[in-house]
Amino acid sequence: MMPWKLLVFIAVMAMVLVFVGFNLDNRCDLSLVFVTFRSVPVVITLLAAYLLGLLSAFFLALGRRGTSSRRAAQKKPRASTHGANGAIPEHADIESAPPSGASSSGASDSGSKRGKKK
Repeated sequence: MMPWKLLVFIAVMAMVLVFVGFNLDNRCDLSLVFVTFRSVPVVITLLAAYLLGLLSAFFLALGRRGTSSRRAAQKKPRASTHGANGAIPEHADIESAPPSGASSSGASDSGSKRGKKK
């Protein structure tokens, strides 16, 4: 079996080394709030930004893992009106229930005594 992950990693690292080799002479000024660093290689700037992103993702992942386990413990199982496979059970009396907008005032019910006058 061919180790595809290793081959992809080697290919990506080769591309990174080529990028670094072509950009060693490119320099920039890096300005933080109170300090300005002059003539910093662009590759170092990109590497620092990448590492800061990794650290922030790491700490965000640590904080999120603790809250999701607490939420899962607090959830209660909900009762379902449907069967195990999602189908409506046969004993469900759907037709006898009035429509959601209908009222039982007798206006639409012609057979009721409430709507008739004698």
